[in-house]
Amino acid sequence: MKRTICYLSLLLSFLLTCSEASAQPFRRKWVDSVYNSLNEVQRIGQLFMVAAYSAGPKANQEHIERLLKARQIGGLIFMQGTAEDQARLTNRYQKMSPVPLLIGMDAEWGLGMRLTGVRNFPRQMSIGATRDTGLMYKMGVAVARQCKRLGVHIDFAPVVDVNNNPANPVINFRSFGEDKKWVADLGIAYMKGLQDNGIMACAKHFPGHGDVSVDSHHDLPVIGKSRQELEDMELYPFRKLIVAGVRSIMIAHLHIPALDKTANLPATLSRPVITGLLKEEMGFDGLVFTDALDMKGVTKYFPDGETDLRAFLAGNDVLLFTQNVPLAIQKIQWALRTDKVSTQELERRVKKILAAKYDAGLWQYVPLEEEGITEDLNLQIAEIGAAVAKASMSPSGNPAAMIQRITAKTGNFTYLNINGKGQNQLGTELEKHLGKLDQLILPAQSSDAHARQLLVQAEKADVLVVGIHNLALYPGKNNSYGLDSIQIAVLKRLASKKKTIFVLLGNPYLQKNFCNAPAVIIGYEDNEYTQRAAADVLTSKLRPSGILPVKTCRK
Repeated sequence: MKRTICYLSLLLSFLLTCSEASAQPFRRKWVDSVYNSLNEVQRIGQLFMVAAYSAGPKANQEHIERLLKARQIGGLIFMQGTAEDQARLTNRYQKMSPVPLLIGMDAEWGLGMRLTGVRNFPRQMSIGATRDTGLMYKMGVAVARQCKRLGVHIDFAPVVDVNNNPANPVINFRSFGEDKKWVADLGIAYMKGLQDNGIMACAKHFPGHGDVSVDSHHDLPVIGKSRQELEDMELYPFRKLIVAGVRSIMIAHLHIPALDKTANLPATLSRPVITGLLKEEMGFDGLVFTDALDMKGVTKYFPDGETDLRAFLAGNDVLLFTQNVPLAIQKIQWALRTDKVSTQELERRVKKILAAKYDAGLWQYVPLEEEGITEDLNLQIAEIGAAVAKASMSPSGNPAAMIQRITAKTGNFTYLNINGKGQNQLGTELEKHLGKLDQLILPAQSSDAHARQLLVQAEKADVLVVGIHNLALYPGKNNSYGLDSIQIAVLKRLASKKKTIFVLLGNPYLQKNFCNAPAVIIGYEDNEYTQRAAADVLTSKLRPSGILPVKTCRK
């Protein structure tokens, strides 16, 4: 029986190989025929992927249609709007474009990251706490299904930056954590979940955006590490994903003197970084995307048009978020006329893009069904959200004694809701279990007097559960994740009480404000799944098996 299964497996593998081999001539023929049908402007236009907004104040349908009529763009990155509006516009734009458009989205935690009405899958730091590549793969498959339903061909994920700077204002929770191995392993799982189901993954932000304290949306971060330090940490996940077969990589707006000493030059515009390191030394032959070319990390020192030309000359294949396409085309035409770049190199890059379009099925484009998309996109989110919430709950300190008392219902219990706006699920679930529970709330902008009164009331409890809610995703100016000074002072005061158990539902780095707390349970998001999972931990229905993916308390 085993031998029969083995023979069948080999036969299937052979047939698939033959099928792929037989498809290659047709792929080449399609790519060549499309390329030959384009004039120089239209060929250069294939390099550009511009931002498309389907709704809101930035809605830009007329602008996109002008570019399409002039045949000056090869793709779109959809931003804010609704799923139904995006589907309608995708169908319209694809019908208008003689060469099918390559569609991308930033969907790190699913299409809900951009679309109104679509719920979010868990964010990467939540999954980092699970250390479960199977769960990550399952989510990748679900995100791929979302992308296919909405006509999206590239998900600009996973983030494989190693977040080794707690004050990182732009990556932070978007990373799987500080352990380079787990960042790589979980990144590969996400990549495979996407690519096994026909969606191109994009590892970002090369060569590594984790150790910065400046947001590249607003300025140019500088990383002063040596080449060896970069090899030991930042480059590790990218090397692993390249070997695993990632089909595209996004370049970061970072200045890294160890890789290119040119003053104020971001990696996005650096030939030594992109052509020298990524393509030649690391052997990457997939699509290379710039990060958004409207970000201050690149526009601070280089104007529109100049950024696009320099990005192209550096080795990028796709110029993302270009602000002035006609000017950029003129600049690249000038480079061709003056032998700054060869027509053969332009052909090679454009054909890579066309091949990606073929692989995405665009050689036989089928319009989208526009009805019921939001409902379809929200499938599986509850299932995966609940699974990640349960697997990510992470103990810190020694919460066992407090959990035992709550489970046994011995004593008086108080739930203090920090930063909440009223009754929430965690409090409700605890009250169901305990029968009687005093519930207090310390909202934002409370007075000192109110805080003191709550502390007096909290002292009466034998067990005090402190739930921390509605945190900001990023550190903010005070590294307080949206809490005010009074709320932070209360947390620090309660951390010295042995009868207190904290439930942190949000960014784990906030724990640095109460590192001496004896008992902490950390969730990573504040939604129905994490609140229910936290209640299950506190009542011994769930053992917290998550592992903190970052160091929250540093000595």
